[in-house]
Amino acid sequence: MMEISRDGIHSSVRVGYDGKVYKTFLGTDAEKRFASEVQVLLELEFRGCDFVPRLLEKDDTSLNIVTTNCGASAKNLTETQVASIFTALKDDYGVSHKEPVLDNLTFDEPRGRFCVINLSDAEILGNPVPAKRTKTLSWAGTTETGRRKGANEDSITVFSFLNGWANPEPMLGTREFQSHNLVFIVSDGMGGHSGGAVASALVISQMQQLLPASIANGDSPASPSELLEKCIQKTHRYVLQTSEGNPDVDDMGATLVCGLFTRGELHFGNVGDSRLYRFRDGRLKQLTDDHSFVGKLQQEGKINEREARINPRRNILIQAIGAQCPTITPQIGTSDIYPGDWFLICSDGIIDGLWDKHIEQEFLLAGLTNGTPKTVADNLLSKSYREAGNDDTTLFVIKAE
Repeated sequence: MMEISRDGIHSSVRVGYDGKVYKTFLGTDAEKRFASEVQVLLELEFRGCDFVPRLLEKDDTSLNIVTTNCGASAKNLTETQVASIFTALKDDYGVSHKEPVLDNLTFDEPRGRFCVINLSDAEILGNPVPAKRTKTLSWAGTTETGRRKGANEDSITVFSFLNGWANPEPMLGTREFQSHNLVFIVSDGMGGHSGGAVASALVISQMQQLLPASIANGDSPASPSELLEKCIQKTHRYVLQTSEGNPDVDDMGATLVCGLFTRGELHFGNVGDSRLYRFRDGRLKQLTDDHSFVGKLQQEGKINEREARINPRRNILIQAIGAQCPTITPQIGTSDIYPGDWFLICSDGIIDGLWDKHIEQEFLLAGLTNGTPKTVADNLLSKSYREAGNDDTTLFVIKAE
């Protein structure tokens, strides 16, 4: 049984209870329109367009396709706004829609953007536009134990997955990520003695188990961001349950910053004060917010970076994974990815030694000298450790090739 979405003389469209869209082509030239829509959707996926449905299945006999759900019908757009969306489809991805009207737009609420549908009459232009999205990531990950620490309480991992199974990746690597999903995680443990190390290790192991199983190679009707948040919440509850009744680790907790690279986008989740940065076009931008006392003051515009660094309460977290926090509200976000983008995922050990302007300078230098992720990671680690180094220092540097 399915909920009817829309029926017309050319097609029957239904949204299943699984959240996917089922479309059957009807009437005159049904076979031609079926073949055209399949071709256009596949070409747009190859070119990296993320505001059209993604083709999941097709049946040449029944003329039926199954696609992702791009939300409800769009409303209250001006003619100029409507035209700009179809112009972006043509100029950026080389596909001209023959009916650029409001009826062929939807609003995808989880992603907060408008999408183009009904592409059976669209035309793939004669001169293909190169894929706007990058398809390959190169990275380097590293960690160093703080001078005042007996053992490293940070944990770090990178893994790919396909069909629900996690595959560990090396700390220095390159991989195509259109067919495989890539995940980078840094977790900074806390809780004294062995508690911090245990908590951060649990965060890593749970996310490695939960994310691949939940996303199942991207075929779930839920968005990657929604699934990422659910996995973080489950990980939090698991760490809490593990700490209960165990006096050695009853207050253990950890930060979590996770970058999920999938379908040409970055979906990220954050709890605590580890960070994710993006460097693009010569500018560094912090994508995550610090869940800390001073982080909240910064977000409210009450203090600047200098004041935050010297505030005596700078290490007080508002929320963390475990740490006897009854509930958490992870920050969940999405970023597009373009060739030449750099990303930094790090624990606060890096921030102790380096200001944002110093991090930005390292990426600027890499652009001038064709620096590699390993070169940038090594430079950031050594300079931060030299300036501070009391805390564990852990980071990934990632480049979109």
